[in-house]
Amino acid sequence: MDDKRSFQQFLENPKSRYAILFFWILVFFLLTTMLQLFVPYPIDDDTAYHFSVGQLIGKYGILHDFPWTPFSWQFDHYADKEFIFHLLFLPLGGLGFVGAARVVGALAGALILTALYLLLSAEKVRYAGIWTLLPLMCGEFVFRLALVRPHLLSITLALTIMWAYAQERPRVLLFAAFAYPLSYVAFWQIPLILIVAAESARLLAGERLRWKPALIVLGGLSAGVMLHPNTVNLLGINWIHMTDILFQSAWGRKVEFENIGTEFNPYTLSEWGNSLVLITVMAGTALVLGWRNRRRDALPLAFALAALVFCLLTVRTLRFVEYFVPFSVAALALAARRFDTRLLAPSLLAVALLYLIAFGTGPFKIIASKTPYLEPSIARYFEKSIPVDAQVFTCGWDYTGNLMLALPERRFIVAADPTLFYKKDPNLYSIWRRIPIDAPIDSVEAIRKLFKSRYVVCRNFEAYWPFFETIEKDPAVKTLFADNKWVFFDLGARSAN
Repeated sequence: MDDKRSFQQFLENPKSRYAILFFWILVFFLLTTMLQLFVPYPIDDDTAYHFSVGQLIGKYGILHDFPWTPFSWQFDHYADKEFIFHLLFLPLGGLGFVGAARVVGALAGALILTALYLLLSAEKVRYAGIWTLLPLMCGEFVFRLALVRPHLLSITLALTIMWAYAQERPRVLLFAAFAYPLSYVAFWQIPLILIVAAESARLLAGERLRWKPALIVLGGLSAGVMLHPNTVNLLGINWIHMTDILFQSAWGRKVEFENIGTEFNPYTLSEWGNSLVLITVMAGTALVLGWRNRRRDALPLAFALAALVFCLLTVRTLRFVEYFVPFSVAALALAARRFDTRLLAPSLLAVALLYLIAFGTGPFKIIASKTPYLEPSIARYFEKSIPVDAQVFTCGWDYTGNLMLALPERRFIVAADPTLFYKKDPNLYSIWRRIPIDAPIDSVEAIRKLFKSRYVVCRNFEAYWPFFETIEKDPAVKTLFADNKWVFFDLGARSAN
């Protein structure tokens, strides 16, 4: 009994609380660092693009146009929709691409876990640290956590806004809302989901709607947009991402954009079974408990409703799993506070770990298999062969970031998303998309005149082989490099420039 009282006194001591907080933050950072070290090479092309933009900011200052992709809407309507994320890369160029990505990924991942831990601790959830480890038992969430991309900052801000809005913490809410437009493209869509969830929970709990928190969010978002270095263009690209990329391309399956990235696809039933069964059960349990106790405390129901929305979005588009998982864990942790749940968090952690080992290791195998897009020796050869400021024709868009990394100060067709090319010139986009597939007889001349390119760099896909054969028939064309991954052509000195 004395030992129990002494332990309780230790927990209640302010210095002890700070020590516990420091301990868990250190644990989170070590875990996310281990995850990044486990990744042999950054998982997708976007990370290379973000690193390259960070280095461009370091060289040229804040960017207001993007001359490195002249066929993109971003060329003369540039909006750095991930401004803060790019600033994180700015001082890390000396570490190299892989080193810088690991540092940013570990830091941003630790911020997510810290935000979850802090909100659970603030709500006096027993074993808050163990609850915070639960998302790491979901392989699909870990895969998204391993991606060094701006959504990592968005998850942290979403968790913060949800708690601060529901609990009416104006300073925290204002700061998080202000940071959103500077950090992520969906800077008002995600907060809107959270506001609707929080106010719906209040209504269902028999409480009145609160207008002050909504005004604080609006004020913070407005200030963030106004102080963004590309204010008007930020609003434009936000609209493009919502209407053209998500609604029309990803969900509408617009034919022009049949390849916009696998992350816009839904999970298969087997993937749900391997990774998301426990999370779905947790979300459903939290919703039931939150509903039953809504009149005592609307906060668990607010998180449960947000988790439900993100679950429905995840059914349609797998990229929303990064919100669905932590919101489900938070919802259940908050809903279970009123019960004797001394063993609940450790038991769930053990069950989730066993489930992960038995069924959910697939994402880890994918992570561990990643190799460089361009081998260093090939990258050096490309850099030596293609002069600075040269326009490079590519057959696709989803490796531009790695080409920007290997070939700084060269120009490419489009980066980040093919929709941005289509928005600038639909007809030219259609020609670009058809050339590598249809292999028209005048491909070389079209590339020279329409795209002002002398150099062609493509992935060596079988679908492109007729195109490669067509341009090789031109006597001025030289095949400078070809292996099982890449093909590199010099079309010769003739140009429309």
